[in-house]
Amino acid sequence: MFGLYRTLLAVMVVASHLGGVPVLGSYAVFGFYILSGYLMTLIMQENYSYSAQGACRYALNRFLRIYPIYWASIAFSSLLILLAGRRFALEFHGAIYWPSNTAELARNIFLFFPHLEVPRLTPPVWALTVELFYYCLIGLGVSRNRRLAVLWVALSAAYHVVVAHSHLDWDHIFYPIAAASLPFSTGALIYHFRRELNEALRARACGPLAVHLPLFVFCLMPLNWYIGLRTNRLEGIFFYSNYLVCALMVTVLTERQPHPSASKALDKWMGDLSYPIYLIHYQVGLVVAFLAATAGHPLHRPDGRLFLLSLPAVFLGGWLMTVTLEKPIEALRQRIKVRTKTARQ
Repeated sequence: MFGLYRTLLAVMVVASHLGGVPVLGSYAVFGFYILSGYLMTLIMQENYSYSAQGACRYALNRFLRIYPIYWASIAFSSLLILLAGRRFALEFHGAIYWPSNTAELARNIFLFFPHLEVPRLTPPVWALTVELFYYCLIGLGVSRNRRLAVLWVALSAAYHVVVAHSHLDWDHIFYPIAAASLPFSTGALIYHFRRELNEALRARACGPLAVHLPLFVFCLMPLNWYIGLRTNRLEGIFFYSNYLVCALMVTVLTERQPHPSASKALDKWMGDLSYPIYLIHYQVGLVVAFLAATAGHPLHRPDGRLFLLSLPAVFLGGWLMTVTLEKPIEALRQRIKVRTKTARQ
């Protein structure tokens, strides 16, 4: 059920960015990071190898997964700036404008935003810079075995302890590449201890709870967020309890079959939409806002109405990108995996 989970996380990001739900998108991003740490460790261990050839094929596969569809998203943004106008795009989001020099253009082409630099033609892709950094570390073997994974988690936790002890703000808790080390390393640790963790869960969950455990754990995420909102601690203790819930969610899903109400095909289909949804939701929201303004009913981000009006179009746009771009590229990526497995045998 990783597919459904990824798409639900993506919708949480959309709700935060377009609808103004406070901090929810940040909670979802740390959930994405944990899942990526798990999945990247898994594919390095089981689909590739830590040889030079395996690392190169892994890097090529990650490039094909991230960049082509990302470039389509920045082309979409460029077209919208042209059609809606630079001023309208800037008012919608202060990072959406054309690069004015070579450095800005290079950052947008190669996805290099370690400090949230602007312009970002696709605004949320600063998080992809973080992802790419840890993809490289995992490919180089930082989570190669249990001992390394435990050490990585310990060092990552130490960063957050220092941040808390120093009373540093949200900009140090969530945004930096160093801060994301904790969820990525946690995902890697889950991979190495997944059997023991699931045995412990099976010993405590039985009957209907065992069947519906992923749904139950996911429901803890909005509950945790709501309590944090009511206590004004969304960027404090409840951010870290959300991290723990997301880690539990990934653990639960590692050896779970899809929920009885969701087939494997549906899970995969929904999962395929998550990355395009993440990339284009700002652009789709800009289109909806522009059309509303043209009709004499202006919508200013963030707004709950903008979120509700944009969400169906975001899914439609995600589906179109998946069919036209992602599927052909996925066929190539699968051939790379098959060749890697053959080479290892």
